[in-house]
Amino acid sequence: MNVSNSGARGTAVAPTAREYFTAGLSALGVLVSDVPPDRDRALRAFVRASEIAPGMGDAWLGRVAAGDRSGPSLLGLYRARASIGVDQRRLGIPPGYLAGHLPTGMFIDLPITGPVDAAAAYAASLLVGGDPVGAVDVLDQLGASADPSVVFCRALVSLREQDWRVVLDVVGSITWPDDVLRAATDFLAGTACVHLGLFDEGLRRLESVRNSALENARPQALFLIGMALRTRGDEEAARSCLEEAFALDPRLSEAQRALANPAYRLAVDADDPEPSAPPTAQPDDDAVRAVTDELSAQIGLGAVKEQVERLRATATLAQVRAEKGLRTQSRSLHLAFTGPPGTGKTTVARLVARLYCALGLLKSDTVVEVSRRDLVGQHLGSTAPKTSAVLDSALDGVLLIDEAYTLIQEGLSGGDAFGREAVDTLLARMENDRDRLVVIIAGYDDEIDRLLAANEGLASRFARRIRFESYTPSELIRIAETMAQRRDARLSADAAEVLEDAFTELYDDVDGGRRASDLAGNGRYVRNLIEAAEEERELRLALDADLGELSDAALMTITGEDVRAALAGLR
Repeated sequence: MNVSNSGARGTAVAPTAREYFTAGLSALGVLVSDVPPDRDRALRAFVRASEIAPGMGDAWLGRVAAGDRSGPSLLGLYRARASIGVDQRRLGIPPGYLAGHLPTGMFIDLPITGPVDAAAAYAASLLVGGDPVGAVDVLDQLGASADPSVVFCRALVSLREQDWRVVLDVVGSITWPDDVLRAATDFLAGTACVHLGLFDEGLRRLESVRNSALENARPQALFLIGMALRTRGDEEAARSCLEEAFALDPRLSEAQRALANPAYRLAVDADDPEPSAPPTAQPDDDAVRAVTDELSAQIGLGAVKEQVERLRATATLAQVRAEKGLRTQSRSLHLAFTGPPGTGKTTVARLVARLYCALGLLKSDTVVEVSRRDLVGQHLGSTAPKTSAVLDSALDGVLLIDEAYTLIQEGLSGGDAFGREAVDTLLARMENDRDRLVVIIAGYDDEIDRLLAANEGLASRFARRIRFESYTPSELIRIAETMAQRRDARLSADAAEVLEDAFTELYDDVDGGRRASDLAGNGRYVRNLIEAAEEERELRLALDADLGELSDAALMTITGEDVRAALAGLR
């Protein structure tokens, strides 16, 4: 059976992938009720389906439902979340019937049945893995979602950062739908209250957790109740709670320390926190406006323009909040640009660098463009110094890694040790120089997916993705007209018609998920074509005309004949 890869979009899933998905459901007991579930067999089938069709969100959901909670699996589910439910509906499976669950590290598992759940679960996994900035980036992509899983994850981020007031704001922003989730949020709110010195409310919340069905939270709740009572001066009641907490969970070392040392206390932040200091570099409104105007003038790129506007809005509002003394979560500025070549990724990277500089986020708008050969050395031990030198040159600006998927190459015996050394060095410097370095990686969607799946550290640092679509034939015509105008040339009506036919033929020719216009290079192809057509025009005029009698119009006009000759020469 011939199988076509559907790519990252999941719009044309291969039949074989569907067959594996159906087999996985059967093994999991979703389609049949009289056979015991075989999770191992189900997982093998779901893994095969997701390998054949990486954009099949239901295959990734099946992997998680079968017990695969690995980083690559959660990342794959997050990337393909938009198609969750498509193949379930095809089989008549009710919404929510196929479900995965992911531990949050805070007593409960998050259910995963749809796209929003998948994003919340991925954010929770990043937080558990020690990457709160990556978690915030993922949650920010969801906007002001009132989904309980999303709100719970936001509260977890604030709890980790000890933003106690924010914890209370977030927890109180929605009505919680069930008793278990309500008990978990009561624990978060109770923890925040006792750390803020709001002991009455904190004790009320924590007592509700103590008496709830959330038994695994009881030892921690008792510990906090005991510490709150100790701070209030009721040592006898405090010791009783601490002893009960330690008896329920002898691994609770904090309870053991509190019992051994009556002077052991919680840190209570009853005063208002110090406001965030306003940034040292103030935004340059004129420069910001110039960047946005230049981006708006770009042909096409509708989704890109929207995402860059989100970047601008997020950074601008962070500045405003800081100036008013409000806390702001630090956000990763690193980006993944995905899409075919010649669609403006380098141009937009330079605009993003100028935007970050204008907003005061970077000192310089310099963009250092590199590829694998600029980062990877020729012998063992030479890669890290070479990569570090490149990173040094990009400090205070932007490092653009084109064809980033080549950093870790496949098919090498023993793996790509040099590439992994470059990635490890890159990750370390992105952490150590996080205030001075922005990294943008670029490549096709599926290739970037493969790179990020190969390293969880990369995946968490490039949570924000900007997709560049193939230029349509009409957009390619506009690009050609603009390029010609900038060269004091113009296209005749016949030339425009020939170009439109050629661009449409390329755009409609799709093989293996790649358009022929993408393989040709989109905008770069147009530039090469205009240059070649100009050469054909010069040759035509030199052979057929009296050069002294040529008008400006004749010197400027590119005809259909010129374009046809140029097309023949580029094939």
